[in-house]
This record gives sequence, structure tokens and C-alpha cells, in this order.
Amino acid sequence: MRSVGKALAALFLLTACGNLSNEDIAFAEALPRTSDLHVSVPVQTAQPACSLGEASQWVVGARDTGNKLNAAVDAVLGIVDAIRSATPTSRQPDLRVWSFPDQRHPGVQIEASLLRVATPPGSDPAKQPWSFAIDARRGSGPFVEILYAYFVGGNARAGQGLVGIEFDNSRALQINNPNDPTGVMMIHYDLTGVARTLRVELGATGLGLAQFSYFFSGNPDGSGHFDYVFFDVPGNRFSLETAFTATGVGKAHMSVTTLQNNTGSLDECWDTTGCLTYVLDPLSVTPICSAILPPLCPVQGNQSSCPSVP
Repeated sequence: MRSVGKALAALFLLTACGNLSNEDIAFAEALPRTSDLHVSVPVQTAQPACSLGEASQWVVGARDTGNKLNAAVDAVLGIVDAIRSATPTSRQPDLRVWSFPDQRHPGVQIEASLLRVATPPGSDPAKQPWSFAIDARRGSGPFVEILYAYFVGGNARAGQGLVGIEFDNSRALQINNPNDPTGVMMIHYDLTGVARTLRVELGATGLGLAQFSYFFSGNPDGSGHFDYVFFDVPGNRFSLETAFTATGVGKAHMSVTTLQNNTGSLDECWDTTGCLTYVLDPLSVTPICSAILPPLCPVQGNQSSCPSVP
């Protein structure tokens, strides 16, 4: 999808004329910004010697997974950011359309459309619905949907919506990136409340991410929740539900699948430096427990050290 995201975004930036009416700007403000759909977690940089070991699933896993999610959002939604400053090629009272050739793929035509859905007179402007789509075709073939979205809100910074990316269609048109997954990637966002929430559903492995439903909730003070998948160096698979404070103190409940296909759960807490303060590890997959013969493990540290999190 890089060609449908970053490359087309670059094309829009080159062709944008800045000739936007007040109504054009109202349409543009309904489109979500990639920066509002980013995962943001506290990241520890300096690592001291940890008596129970490092919370690698947080210190490394959350950072790397968050970066990959942000890169995926930027790659597939870069074009949406660019459209915001581009002049529409056609206008109707409740519709804006942008049509242009894909310069990186000769013979491919792109068309983006944004519809302001009609509402009854006197409706709350904050609940205004919008429908957005990006279609493409090769030669004289039919247009197929590459991206579709539905937003609700007077402007994107205080709205909510969903975005779907049709990777199979971009692959059929041969405009996909080699790292793209198959199927559909869904992005659900809600910026209407105090907490900013984001859910990314990836139906197949790709974009450097595992097939999973990723969830992030961020509060204004920097605390929040982040659910994600992480593989450690030996290859064990961790599916994490984490909660953290603005300082990076946090805890996680994990479902674990080992290389031997053993499954179970694991609980951890860590401090501001990313050092573990509590470990409950029945499978003995963490370094502090794997070196200890059962039943001396599965508990290490003190559960009372676990923080109160939102």
C-alpha cells in the first residue's frame, strides 16, 4: 500500500494548488489525521541492572509494535493527509472528488471522493456523518475500492470513524507493496472522549505485524492501555493486555504460546526504568523463571509493587 499512501501523497503535494474554498476546508477538516491515529506509549531509554530482569515485552515489544502500527497507519493513510490540502477536481454541494493518474503505475487511475451525508434540518453538527472512498482502475477496467471510510463529527479531531483498506484489490491492480498483508485492514478510532482510542484489526500477517486486533487507549496525562502481540528472542508468542502510567510504570496480563506449543498465562509488573517488580510465570518462559526449577518459580517479586493504573 505504500504506492497508494506515500507515493500518492507525494503526488498530491506536488499538484495541490491551495485554491480551497471555505466549504472545501470544511470537507477537509472531516478527514482524520494520521498523527491523531498514532500509538503513544512511555519508552524507557536508560536501563539499570534489574534484579528480576527487564520487562522486555514492554521495553522492547511495546516500542517496536507501536512504531510498526504508526508506520502502517502512515503508509495507508498518507494520501488522506495529502488530500486535505489538495484542490478537488470536481465539486457538488455535498461532494468533493479528486481524480488523477498514479504516476508510479502507468495506466492506473485513482479517484477519491468525500460525501457529506444528508441529515435532517437542525441536526447536531458534531454528529455530521461523512463517507469517504478511494477507488482505482487499470486502463479502461472497472474502478475497484482500495480504501473506504465512514466518519462522524464536525471535524476529525473530535470525531470517530472507521477506515478499511482492501489489500486484495490493490494486489489485483498490481499497485501493492510486497510487505502488504492479504484481506482487509480495519482502523477504528474515537476522539470524542477524554481518552483517545484506536483499534487496528489485521486479518493476516503483514506490514511487520502479526495477525491480531491491536488496541490503544491514551489519556491526556500520558497514561493508558495497549494490547498487542510480541515475539521474544526464543520465539515465544505473547498476546498482551497492558496498562501504564505517564511515567511508564505498568503491568500486563499475557497469553503465551511457547515454541513447544504449550499455552498459558503470565503476569508482570514493572517500574519507571522498565525493571520487573513482580512476575507470575507458571510456564517459566521469562529469564528469571526459566533458570529456576519448578515449583520455586512461578512467582517472583512482590505483587504489592504493581501500580494502580487507569
